[in-house]
Amino acid sequence: MSARRSLSAEWLLLPAIAFTTVVFGWPLLILLRMSFNQHPPDGIYVEAWSLENYVAVLTEPANLSAVFDTLYIALVTAVVTVAAAFLFAQFVWLRQGKRRAMLLALALGPMLVSEISVIIGWRMVLPSNGLLSWSLFASGLIDRKFNLLGTEFAAVLGLAYISMPYCFFTILGVLNGIDRTLLTASGDLGASPWRTFFKVLLPLAKGGIASAFTQAFVFTMGIYATTNALGPDGLWTVGYEIQRQMLSRRDWPLASALAVVLVLLIALVALGVQALRHRKAPRHG
Repeated sequence: MSARRSLSAEWLLLPAIAFTTVVFGWPLLILLRMSFNQHPPDGIYVEAWSLENYVAVLTEPANLSAVFDTLYIALVTAVVTVAAAFLFAQFVWLRQGKRRAMLLALALGPMLVSEISVIIGWRMVLPSNGLLSWSLFASGLIDRKFNLLGTEFAAVLGLAYISMPYCFFTILGVLNGIDRTLLTASGDLGASPWRTFFKVLLPLAKGGIASAFTQAFVFTMGIYATTNALGPDGLWTVGYEIQRQMLSRRDWPLASALAVVLVLLIALVALGVQALRHRKAPRHG
């Protein structure tokens, strides 16, 4: 009976697998095939089986810089986003009633705003004549205005703002499945709040933290408009370089190779995070 139920469940998954294969798998194969083509001086591409695009990605300084900048900004943003999302999710998790509903509505806010609107909003806040600098200067807290636009801080802030809601709800969903009496029991047994946090709550929520980190990292790796609009001019991401090769230089094979490398980097980091998540703690004694 159980074998029959298992077989029925597998058949129910077939439509989803077929849909995923057609919608995502087939375009990925086309992208992979394009990455082996060559770029002629007077056209977009000619069919070939060449590794020169991957050699260019892995050897040319501009492409390597784009890869490293993308990894750096994505990792920093993922860490910042997950830390802030976890603290906010824990705060909401411990609340009840109308206060919890208001906080959930507040968390939904960034999801209702487009990326362009987010960029415009932060560009009104971060410059030297923006809302933040002007408010602090007018209140007397600072004696001279400052500019945060065009810095790595601004890029991380904008990216974290966009990816925060997804990480928040992922972590909150895990926290909602934790028995709160475990925290109370830990305190009753003499553990300090910090010890309860690190020894009880964090281990129970590590699955949600790993999923949220992967989500933020993948999300940030694919965004280039926010990084380009808020970050410094020298911060070129792989996404921006793909866009430049596709639209400006009309070099589709190189853009495809960059996209394939980007997908591989995302997959490697995601697999690494999952491996760390499932790694068993060493036994002592």
